[in-house]
Amino acid sequence: MGMFLRFIFSIIFAMITSFAALQAESSITTLIALAIAFTPLALTFRTLSARRAKKVALFAAAYEAIGVPAGSARFAHQEGDTLIVLNPNTRKISLSVSGESKVYGYDEVREWDARKVSRTGGAVGFGGVGTIAAGSQNIAASMKADRETGLFLTMRDIEHPQWRVSMFDASDRARWAEILRQELSEGGVAA
Repeated sequence: MGMFLRFIFSIIFAMITSFAALQAESSITTLIALAIAFTPLALTFRTLSARRAKKVALFAAAYEAIGVPAGSARFAHQEGDTLIVLNPNTRKISLSVSGESKVYGYDEVREWDARKVSRTGGAVGFGGVGTIAAGSQNIAASMKADRETGLFLTMRDIEHPQWRVSMFDASDRARWAEILRQELSEGGVAA
């Protein structure tokens, strides 16, 4: 969310500064103002590109760690900065969340749960300050519900015992619950 707001503010800043630059008397002043206007936007694009490249490399390494060519796994799910990949042949699971990756054997999975937390109700505010306060409470409740929605895996691992793979689509959660049930509980018969 922070990057998105930064991007929007960069665009607004660029538009306002560009308008001021067009009103300038000299062409040098105009060029300087335009350079200042688009610098935050360029830096934002650069940051986003670097993050994307890092995420792609991390996910490729997660695939490779369990012996599957990147992007070719039969059982894989990537959403946001989270990834889960299963290799039924080696009986390995690769998990990647927020820049941290780890590989586990099927026998190291203690439990899993695919769940959705709904945001119920909502605060209502009256007047300027009340509306702002209610809005911030509603946003906080929505963000908390998002953090508690997905596929949760509890592993036999002291350092990182629980992993959350982002899955907002109900059909994805149901599919992965069935994949894990068949692969882990029924001996790997997922078709």
